[in-house]
Amino acid sequence: MTLQARLFRHLSTGLVAIALFSLIPSCRGAEAFAQETVGEVTDITGVAKLERGGNEMDAAPKMPIKVRDRLRTTAKSQLTVTLHDGSKLVLSESSSYTIDEYAIASTASIRASIALWAGHLRAIVAAGLGGVPDLQVHTPNAIAAVRGTEFETAFIDDRPCPEDRSCMRYTTVGVFHGVVAVANIANPAQSVRVTEGYETTVACEAPATSPAPLGMSEMGAPGYH
Repeated sequence: MTLQARLFRHLSTGLVAIALFSLIPSCRGAEAFAQETVGEVTDITGVAKLERGGNEMDAAPKMPIKVRDRLRTTAKSQLTVTLHDGSKLVLSESSSYTIDEYAIASTASIRASIALWAGHLRAIVAAGLGGVPDLQVHTPNAIAAVRGTEFETAFIDDRPCPEDRSCMRYTTVGVFHGVVAVANIANPAQSVRVTEGYETTVACEAPATSPAPLGMSEMGAPGYH
């Protein structure tokens, strides 16, 4: 092999190595982005806001949603976010929530934690990926843990609770499909099992009430749907 051929071979090998090395950061960046982004806005009526890193912006269709994003709706508004597994979070008017955790496990099941700060949130949990979905909705005084279902959670802190008129801070959970375990956040082990067609209320620091037929409290509030 001539000196010129050897030099050309050495140069070509070096260029290939540099090209492959340069792809690594972009691949890692794409993977990190995929892990950080949990879904997107798929439907919006009226005006909704997204807060990220201390900055608030108008929510818009196809806007990517990430862990720790806080979403809120104004009066007469509704916002739907579809997560990567197909589950949907439908936020009613004058409501707010944060996505605290979202992951798709190796078994293809999801693990998610949502913090509902105010108003009403409907969760439609997909079961198409396989495995057992694990989605929790936390309010300031309650936890709703679900394993594949459709349910609504309401957190109210500005008017008397129907179950205890002295309490001005309560959570109501209504189940449309499946089963949800509901407990006061102060005592998660003391949960109530709520089945399809029923709801429960958690007033202030009290345990969840015995399930009653849907429509007895916040689930039937005017203007919710």
